[in-house]
Amino acid sequence: MRNLVLVLAALLALPVHAAQISPSTADRLCAAAARDSAFGVVMDELIESGELALTAGEDVLSLSCTGGSSVLGIMVTDMQAENLEYAVIDLGLSLTRSRVNLAGQTLTLKEALSQLAAQGGAETRDFVQSYLNDLTDEDFNPNLRVSLK
Repeated sequence: MRNLVLVLAALLALPVHAAQISPSTADRLCAAAARDSAFGVVMDELIESGELALTAGEDVLSLSCTGGSSVLGIMVTDMQAENLEYAVIDLGLSLTRSRVNLAGQTLTLKEALSQLAAQGGAETRDFVQSYLNDLTDEDFNPNLRVSLK
């Protein structure tokens, strides 16, 4: 019984998950996804305040935004490379292990990026392909050095 109480107390102390993100916070994240270099600043503020966990990256990228898009969709459509880098590298996401919700489907991050590329024009496809190439480069993505060892 004592262990159960400790587990419940620990769960209550965890930061909020995406399902509990307030509408105003979701709006901030959606807007930040479309602005140069803004996403990392907003995420850092939310993590430091305890409103979001550093591990909430998958949930945040899956957030629905106005117009039927998601945070990830906005980053890709608006070709926000720095915001996407923050979301993947700084939040420690993996192209093949991290899962996001895209249009009601749960996909790996790489599958979601590829699907968004396929829905866009040539410029969007080039952006995603270039980004996928960069993310598999150890010099660009230092997380690969850590995960490969």
